[in-house]
Amino acid sequence: KINHIYKQQQSHGRENGQSHSKQSVQVPNLYYTVGDFVTTYASSAKHGMYGSVATCFFIDTATNIYEYISTIRNMLRNNGVWINLGPVQWHRNAQLQPSTNELRDIIELAGFRVLHWEVSEKLVA
Repeated sequence: KINHIYKQQQSHGRENGQSHSKQSVQVPNLYYTVGDFVTTYASSAKHGMYGSVATCFFIDTATNIYEYISTIRNMLRNNGVWINLGPVQWHRNAQLQPSTNELRDIIELAGFRVLHWEVSEKLVA
C-alpha cells in the first residue's frame, strides 16, 4: 500500500455571511504489488475486484501480451477503466511484438472500448 490520503474540501458559505465549512473526504487507496503480475491478479479471487487499473511503462514487459490484457480484464468490474501510459518497446523475451495498431486491435478484441488512443513517434530511451 503506497498511500492513504485525506483531502479537505471547502464548501462555500452562503451570502448571509455564514463561514466556510471543511469536510474530510477519503480518497481511495493506491496499491503497489511486487511479484508476477499474472500469477497475482489472474485468479478468480481477483475477478471484478477493481473499478480501475492504471499501468505505466508496463505492458511492453509482457512475455505474453494476451495474458496481461486478459488479466487486466479479469481484475476490472463491469464498466471498469484501464488507463495505460508508456512505450511499446517490447522486451526481448516477448513471444509476440505487435505494432501499436495491432496492439489496439488485440485490446479491443479482448472486450475493451478504447476512448482515447495516442501514439507519439518519439522514442523513449
